[in-house]
Amino acid sequence: MFRSGLSCPGCGSSNIVDDDLYSQAQLVCVDCGSVVSEGSLADEPAGGAVVSYNRTTAVAKKPCMNLIQGVQRLKALCRILRVNSEIEDLSEKYYKQAYQHATFINVSLQKKETLAGCCVLLSCRLRNWPITMGTISCLVDADPNVVGAIYKEVLKILSIEAPTVNVTDVMEAHSQEENPRTKLETDW
Repeated sequence: MFRSGLSCPGCGSSNIVDDDLYSQAQLVCVDCGSVVSEGSLADEPAGGAVVSYNRTTAVAKKPCMNLIQGVQRLKALCRILRVNSEIEDLSEKYYKQAYQHATFINVSLQKKETLAGCCVLLSCRLRNWPITMGTISCLVDADPNVVGAIYKEVLKILSIEAPTVNVTDVMEAHSQEENPRTKLETDW
């Protein structure tokens, strides 16, 4: 029911309605959600203070299912690549920051999965872990051009300058790892 003659002290709107959601009726501003008149729901013991409607019904915000699945996919990528916990933690931090950005809120699940891969790639590069964009593209089953574009967006959004990786350096890092077969042959 619309109430005339009242105005919201929060925003000045006269769009005030009765809200019978609770055991006591309240007057609520439709425009900003402030409780204009109430029974026992008040900030101060004396009453009379304006309490925002969303604060009276506030619940701890839980992460959305896509974010949870994205973090799980990110952790799976880290296990596949056998990165250390520092890189995994950094990847998750960057993923959560980028995921909340307006650029990535309303995108396809494929793009969000690619985002997870890009955050792993970024973290690897920042910690000198030898991973290529091609490896990430294969793991997330995405076109390397798409991965590159999303990677650039992540760098811009998070304001990070990542070092460029030379393919020769990556190959040298992989070839320096001890090959078990070679070790057996030299032990004879």
